[in-house]
Amino acid sequence: LIHFYKRNIMSNHLKRLGDIFGSFVSTDFKRKRLQDETSFTQEKDTDESPPKRKKLSSTVDDGNEFTDVAAFLKRVASFTDLCWCRDVPQLSPLEVARHGWASTGDEFMVKCDSCGQHLSLALPSQDTGVRETCIKTAVARLFSAHGEFCPWGKTSSPAHLVRLEVPDLQNLTKTAERISQLGEKLPYLRSDHVTEWEGIVNAIKKQDGAFHNIEDDRIKTFSCVLALCGWREGMLEDTLTDQYSVRRIGVWNFVSIQDEDDIQETQRVAQEMGQSIDETSREFKPAGKEYLNPLDEHVSWHPI
Repeated sequence: LIHFYKRNIMSNHLKRLGDIFGSFVSTDFKRKRLQDETSFTQEKDTDESPPKRKKLSSTVDDGNEFTDVAAFLKRVASFTDLCWCRDVPQLSPLEVARHGWASTGDEFMVKCDSCGQHLSLALPSQDTGVRETCIKTAVARLFSAHGEFCPWGKTSSPAHLVRLEVPDLQNLTKTAERISQLGEKLPYLRSDHVTEWEGIVNAIKKQDGAFHNIEDDRIKTFSCVLALCGWREGMLEDTLTDQYSVRRIGVWNFVSIQDEDDIQETQRVAQEMGQSIDETSREFKPAGKEYLNPLDEHVSWHPI
């Protein structure tokens, strides 16, 4: 019953994400907003995103440091420590980086490159009874802890930078093609992680010149799904990384397409010998490997 419940949750999650990316071939949609469970934010109307939001790019908008996407992504990329995976959306790395702060590498310590000020965002445990008060203070300090003449003390980057944006179909196709170069070393994705993406995956595969040197349709499909789920090729060999370069995974840790082919062949032989698939399936999965869930592998504060 528990596994059935989890599968239903995942199915609903994938369907919602599929509807979002399905907007490539439909009308505009309301983008996913970062959840904010409290009323502690001090953003003014000027911080609200404009009616028509721009797609994420690496360019600087009019030389304005607050709208410099490349600088924002660089700050976000500094939050590699898993200590930031805590259930405090107002102090997520995306929100902290939006206010001009970057991680120093020390636990919960951030620094502003503009004014050089440091700020600790460590919080007491829930059982102290003062955690919510400390969260409120920490959120206010995202502004007030900057230096007296630091521009980040008065304003922040636009809120739309932390939201899930619609990727450009052409760029998405290029990302999928680069991922596909892993070939049969790609993680094998189970059907419940693929089905909800079929519409947009087919649209990507039909792009002119896409995957022209790839024959295995599974490689094409899994590459598209991974790109849609926010992954891209890593800087290191046989790795994938998220769009913020914070989470990196080695594909060797997961059941690959080649592994799955071997499992299926071994199970076929076992059946011919009179053994049950249920009895042998666990034995045939490579030791230490699991099937990749492309959504669950993201850090908890990732907007997807």
